[in-house]
Amino acid sequence: MEKYLRNIWSASAELEMIQFQTDQAHDGLVQAMCEAMAARMSPADVAAAANMSLSELFDTLRRRSTVPSAENNHAVHDS
Repeated sequence: MEKYLRNIWSASAELEMIQFQTDQAHDGLVQAMCEAMAARMSPADVAAAANMSLSELFDTLRRRSTVPSAENNHAVHDS
């Protein structure tokens, strides 16, 4: 029985690590997109570079601007 639980714990830990890495990569992508937009790159070029449609780009940036900050759970980012 213990063997099966160890396999579950191991798989669960691996999934959690992959989810963390995915979140970090997504945060880096969003930061890069924000920097490009702030530098007046065209939204179409930013979306194409991110392999997104324009609506996906704007949805992603909109969601980022309403996520509570780590310092203050009630604060809103000003991206």
